[in-house]
Formats: sequence, C-alpha cells, structure tokens
Amino acid sequence: MRFQTEIFRRYLSKQQSGTDHTTTQIIEPHPLETRNMPVLGGKLFLGSYTLSASGGYSIEPDYSSTFGSIYNSFEFNNKLSTLTFGYKFSNNHIFRAAPPTGGAHDHGGTSDDFNADNTYRTYSIAFSQVFSKNTLAYFNGEYTRKRGFLSNPYKLVYVKGVLTAVDYLLVGLKTPLDNSNKGWKYYTGVDLVPMGIDLYREVRPDKRDQWSISAGVNQYVSALDGALHLNYRYQWDDWQLRSHTLALSWYQKLPFGFMLKPHLRYYSQTAAEFYAPYFLAPRADGYYSSDYRLSGFGKVSGGLTLSKQFAKGVTLSGGFEYMTQRSSLQLGGKGDSGFADIDSYLLSAGLNINLSSLGRGLADQHKSHKHHHHGGHAPAGLMNGHMLSEAGQFMISYNYANSNWAEGFQQGRRTGIGDQELVNQACRGAGGICEFKATEMRMDMHMLNFMYAPTGWLNLMLMPQFAYMKMDMASVPFSTPPGFHENIGLGDTILSGLIKLYDNGQHHVHLGIGVSAPTARIDVTFDGFLNDTSLVQSYGMQLGSGTWDLKPSLTYTGHVDQWFWGGQLSGTKRMQNHNKLGYALGDEFKGSVWLGYRPLDWLSFTVRNQYRNKGSIQGQAKRMLHIVDPNKQGDTPQLTTNINPKNYGGKFWDIGLGATLTVPSGELAGHSLSVEWLQPVIHDLNGYQLKRDGTLLVRWGYAF
Repeated sequence: MRFQTEIFRRYLSKQQSGTDHTTTQIIEPHPLETRNMPVLGGKLFLGSYTLSASGGYSIEPDYSSTFGSIYNSFEFNNKLSTLTFGYKFSNNHIFRAAPPTGGAHDHGGTSDDFNADNTYRTYSIAFSQVFSKNTLAYFNGEYTRKRGFLSNPYKLVYVKGVLTAVDYLLVGLKTPLDNSNKGWKYYTGVDLVPMGIDLYREVRPDKRDQWSISAGVNQYVSALDGALHLNYRYQWDDWQLRSHTLALSWYQKLPFGFMLKPHLRYYSQTAAEFYAPYFLAPRADGYYSSDYRLSGFGKVSGGLTLSKQFAKGVTLSGGFEYMTQRSSLQLGGKGDSGFADIDSYLLSAGLNINLSSLGRGLADQHKSHKHHHHGGHAPAGLMNGHMLSEAGQFMISYNYANSNWAEGFQQGRRTGIGDQELVNQACRGAGGICEFKATEMRMDMHMLNFMYAPTGWLNLMLMPQFAYMKMDMASVPFSTPPGFHENIGLGDTILSGLIKLYDNGQHHVHLGIGVSAPTARIDVTFDGFLNDTSLVQSYGMQLGSGTWDLKPSLTYTGHVDQWFWGGQLSGTKRMQNHNKLGYALGDEFKGSVWLGYRPLDWLSFTVRNQYRNKGSIQGQAKRMLHIVDPNKQGDTPQLTTNINPKNYGGKFWDIGLGATLTVPSGELAGHSLSVEWLQPVIHDLNGYQLKRDGTLLVRWGYAF
C-alpha cells in the first residue's frame, strides 16, 4: 500500500511541476552478461559436391538457444561456378526473473517473472562466378521466417491515455488480490503490461518475414598486391523496415606475412511501422516499441584490421572500428530527430586455427623437427613442463581446467561442519556473524600458450587467460537458497621465459622466470555495475589477483626406454603489498613429481603427486565487508563465509592420473592431446571453506 501510494505521490508532484518533456534516449549501463556456446561442425567432400553441417547450443542468464545449419554446394563449369543452398534454424527460449526493487531495471512499477519462446528459420541460395584469376563475383538471396515472442522484455514504452494515475493505483492494488487471474488486459482493454505510470512493456508482432538480396565483387590488383571487396545488400520485411548496406574493404599484403584491411561501411534503414520515441495515444493494432534499433537512421563505420599468419592455418588479428549513427544520415533524411544518435568504437582481437590446413601445410616440417619431451609429455596440469629445443620453433597450446566445490564445508582437516558453527565461527574477525554460505562453486579456466624459441636454450611465452566462475548461495541456518552469482572475463596475463640449464639427451633441467600482469578485473560486483556503491563479490569470485606477481619454476625430466619421469618446483610471489581494493592474495608454493609410461608411440600415461601451499589473504577488500539488513536493529552485518579473508588458502595434497595422445606422423603430425584428473587426498584448509571435488585438466598443443 505504501509503495503504490508513493508512486502516485511522485507522479502528481511531477505533473504539478511541469517537468520538461524533451525526448531523450537513455541507454542504461548493463550488468555483466555471460554466454557459453559450444558449436560442432564438419564437411563432407563428394567430388563436385560439398555438404557441410553444424549445430550447437547457447546459454545465457536469461536466454537459451539450440541452433543448426546445413549447406550443399555444387561446383560446375570447370569449377568456375558454384551454387549453394542453405538452411539454418534456431529454437530460442527467453526467460528472466522480475527485477528487484531498486535494481537496474526497476522503474517503480509492478513486475513478474517472464518466459517466452520463438523460432527462426532461414533459407538461402548463393551463386558465385570466377571471371578470371583476379575477379570473383557473387549473388545471394535469403528468406527468414520468425515466429513467437519477438519483443524485448527489457524494453519499455511510454503510452499516454491507457490508464490514469488513479486507475493505475487502484488496479495495482487489486490485481495481486484478484483470484480470477483476469490479468491486466481485463482492466486496461489492451495487451499492455503496466510497469509504472504510463510505462509499459513493449509489444511487437509475433510474426516477422524478412527477405534480403546481396551482390558483390572481389577484384585482385596485381600492381598493388592487394584486393578490393565491394558488397551491397538490400533487406526488407513485413514490419515495413527497409535497409541498404554498402561495404567496401581493401586487403593489402605486407612484408613478414602481415595483412592490413581498411574497411568502410554505410547502413541506412527506415523505421518499423509500430516504432515511435513515445506514444500520446493507444495504437489500434496494439503494437508499440521505442527501441532505437527499430528507428529510422543512417550509420557510417570505418576501421582497420591487422592480421599475421604465423603458419598455414594459424592467424592472429587485431582491429579498431569507429561507428557514428545519426538520423540525418538516413537515405532521404527522414530520421527521428536525433533520438537514436549514437557514437561508439570497438576494439577486437582474435586467434583463428584451422586444424586441417595446419596439419596438411606443415606435415613435412615434422620429419626434421625434434621436440624435447624426453620420452613422453608432462601431465596436462603441469605448466612449463617442457621446452622447444631448436631455434625458430613455435608452439600453440590451449589449456582448460574445470574445478568444482560441492561437498560441504571443511575447517582444517575436519569435515561435516554444521550451519550453526558457520554462523558462530566462520565470519569471526570479519565484522559480524555469517548469515549466508556457498553451497556449490564451479570454475572454468581457459589459457592460450604461445611459445617461441629464438635460440635453442631460450623459450619465450605469452599466456592470456579467460575465466568463468559460478557460485550458488544459501542462507543459514535454514538454508533457503537466495540464488547464485557468476563472473566471466579476461584473467591475468603471464609472460614467461624458459632457460635450458642442462641437457644430455636423457636428463634435462630448465629454469622458468615468469611475471603475471594484472589484466583481470578484481572489482566485479553482484549487480554487474561499476559504480562505487555496488557491493564487490568475494575474493574467490574475482578474475585475477590485482597485483604484479613473480612466477619462478625449476623443472627436471628424464627417460629410459618407455619410462619417463620428472619433478618441478614452482611458486607465486606477490610483488605488491595490496591491490587497488586494499588486499593481496597469499603467496603460493607448489611441488610435483610424476612417473610416466609410453606403451605405444602415440599413447602415454602418467601418475603425479602434487603438494601446494597457498597463503592467506593479506589485508581486507573495500566494498566487500557486509550487507546491512534494514529490518534489524543496529548495523548488523550479514556476512558470507567468502567475505572473511581468513577463509582462504591452506595446504593441499593431490594425486593426478593422466593420459596423452600424440600424432607422430601424417597430416596432423605434431598435435597432442593430454587429459588429467587431479583427485584431492589431504587438504588442510585455512578457516572454513568448501571442499573441492576434484579438477579436470585438458591440454591441446601443436608445435612446428
């Protein structure tokens, strides 16, 4: 009752003050979003026919999709002409919880949970023709059929004249108590869901048919050793949206395998028939949207992309693009008075690895290359385990680690910790008692390793990391789950060098000296925003250390016949007393010994014993101390066990079992795939922490 009355009071105050009604486009800051999207595809070559198919699924916090495609290409006219038929589909589910009061999407009105579905079907035909060794032209046509929920559940529209403020107040009070479930339409007479005074969820048609045609030409200019790509596309649909796209790009070859691509693009579209910045009266068809992407505007963008092909099938690229969007740039100059004027820029970086091309292009090189794995590969979870032995060699590897914590709490070596002990003890010294605990945590770490040998005794490495973390939470002592939070993003970046100290063909020793640069965020908040009032997530949920760290290592390997073994000492020393939030993670020491056996040239097995000592967190983070419950007397912090810096670190003893597959010859020679499972044996934890179930480690590598 007080909430609705306050809305009514603020509305009357605004009306009486004569608030300025100038139309303004407001783009709210968006919280951190995550997407996991595995895709699997393949091609089948049958003479002049090529059949390709792919499929996968995508998961986001409020969206899931399954999708796939199939294409059939036919070459004729001495392979100078190609005709391709294609089909794509996606089945999508949109869902979101009601925005919390005072949150980013709370506009002072009523709201509820949301679920909807839609389907996309696309049919395409393409024709390309080679006119000469320097000229290629093509023509494409496409039809897309969309059905289901096609609105944006986060977009609101201003519609005058549907409900008065008094009606909104009365209906808002009545509807939650109405057991007939008549819904808002019973009171408003239209398919609009009120989200505030004169604010409603947008409503778009549940059908959309789109058509597009495009044509282009690629022209190689031998005098400049470059190529011009020109493309035009026209698209229209039954929402009365028409668009033109003209794209121009130049591909210029540079020395040392570099490629420079400047590009320019112009785009213009008309507005959808149900779009307006605001509505002063209800529409007869019941469709409304103020999404600026459906407005009339023109857009000009341009940029540069620089790429480097290290070997056939391996390409690194980086680019910059600037975009300006203006209503005045629309063809015909009939835009929407600057409502959708936006400027933006985009920085990008990419790594492309074509495994089949890589293998075919470099297979012969492996006949003469020797890689010093000394009888077998080191376990998948061991970093800096081997060196490239010849000057000029290069290696790319991908490392994945998945860890899960879900077996209850442990203090020291003691398990079976109850909720009451957590309440009384786990947050002692952090400013209050524990009222929340983690019930499960998952961490996925992805690392790329670029290794280059400028000499036979020195290897240089660059290792960027990417992390995903999710933590489920519950309250104590009643364990009512309030939900979960997650993070995803770039981790810290490691630069390292390996120096060969000794090698007689059977025994090998090398020294590693690495530095970890604090490229990761350590201020990820619960609501995803970067303002100074948002509560920062716990230490273990941040993406990096926030400090410059020294990472030394010393590795020994040896082998006799099919047997091989090794040992490594490594550590992490924080070179700063605290990061920008006022704390520093503890130093680490790690020791491993392993034994391996290679029964076949392409298969080996390892068993590893690992000990790790991880120090406690030094200092205490700002904006991570407590959440105050306004319904309680005084300033009583509601803490989680993860907020207490004493609940981090410890001594860990694990046993690892692993296997490695290698390709010693053929088109894919030089590839290797290693898998290792790291099983906890004895963990002596600092404070109160979740027990780790285990860690899965996977490494793919290619050296050439």
